[in-house]
Amino acid sequence: MRIGLINAYSTLNLGDAAIYSAFRKLLPDVELVGCVQDECPDATLGVTFLPDRPRNCDAYVSVGGDIFNNSREWSVTKAFLNNLVELRHSPKRTILFGQSIPRSCHGLSFLLLQRSMKRLAAVCVRDAESHQRLCEAGVHARLSYDIAFVLESSPLATARARQGLERLGIDPLQAAVLSVRGFDSMYGHDNDSFVDRMARLSHELSGAGLKPIVLIQSAAYGSDNDLEVAAAIQERAPGTAILNPFVDDSAVPSWQLAMALFALVDSVIAVRFHTAVLSLAAGRVPYHLHYSNKGRDLCRRLDLPGCDLASLDPVSALPEILATRGRLFNHQPVREQVGRDFQWCLDQLPGVA
Repeated sequence: MRIGLINAYSTLNLGDAAIYSAFRKLLPDVELVGCVQDECPDATLGVTFLPDRPRNCDAYVSVGGDIFNNSREWSVTKAFLNNLVELRHSPKRTILFGQSIPRSCHGLSFLLLQRSMKRLAAVCVRDAESHQRLCEAGVHARLSYDIAFVLESSPLATARARQGLERLGIDPLQAAVLSVRGFDSMYGHDNDSFVDRMARLSHELSGAGLKPIVLIQSAAYGSDNDLEVAAAIQERAPGTAILNPFVDDSAVPSWQLAMALFALVDSVIAVRFHTAVLSLAAGRVPYHLHYSNKGRDLCRRLDLPGCDLASLDPVSALPEILATRGRLFNHQPVREQVGRDFQWCLDQLPGVA
């Protein structure tokens, strides 16, 4: 059986790479194909990446996270329309799983999206706000969590993570891992203000005896590349280290190295959504500085410590961040729910279950 992963984005964002690997884990006996814009996609993810969008498949799964962002508030972008085309290619053999409907998708773009979703075999989203919006629009949608919750790390990844910390000269029990991101018109945050607050947070962590490490979660395109932001934070807070999983051992997927790192270190401060998800999947509670509905929902439903990124005050947030040190999370109930919800979606596909 051949299943196409549609609306895939890039393997240079470890959150997206984790999503592709999670589908591989839940679909162990099928041929998985997809198409990303990377020149050399990560071959460790278990997906065959084609030069063109998948066609002639037995079924299709719409993957990724906030792919339905629409930066033209009163119109519709070409990228958004291209994603809709994929949903409409073979709707009765297509499911949408584990995505969010960002707030930038409203008005005409949301109208077009919900019309397309009504034709799909199954729709399952990962946050309550997206679920409510779709249900109120007449889409029969199911609510679950991000599919990356089903993932696990490996002994090899743990060894590589330890080596990465050794190269930085940092004891895991003193390490605080932060994720960062650049912001553009999709999210209403000022980049310079963000860099300033994260640098001040790094200073506060250092003052508390911790060694801050910025994890590069994405080395993809445009604002979805953490390298420049990480360098700017390091310039303002020189005690901050940077760890880039995309230049390490090619035998270990970037997401797996990140999971191993989260399990080893003293604390995790997650700006990016999949830093929070993969930390939880590794059994560790992060402090989540969320900037969109998906992160707020994760904190609310799983009762996680954190705050809206826009309201972050590094000094006042520090005690709550330090309270997460070594705190464990029981990921098994969430992992099992994701598996059940995905199987339900598969059961709606004719001839696939």
